Amino acid sequence: MVGHTIGIHNGKEHIPIYITDSMKGHKLGEFAPTRMDPIDERNDNDNKSVMKNKKK
Repeated sequence: MVGHTIGIHNGKEHIPIYITDSMKGHKLGEFAPTRMDPIDERNDNDNKSVMKNKKK
């Protein structure tokens, strides 16, 4: 199977993973990330930023 591309399901979608020699002995699910890091949704115009609104 080395050299093939396999679609691995991460719980939401199929992710194409290219199989290499170093992947031997591992389960395919180890190479499909299932959790996403939370994204900071504040933008540059956010009034909650303490340093920007610090009075002089």
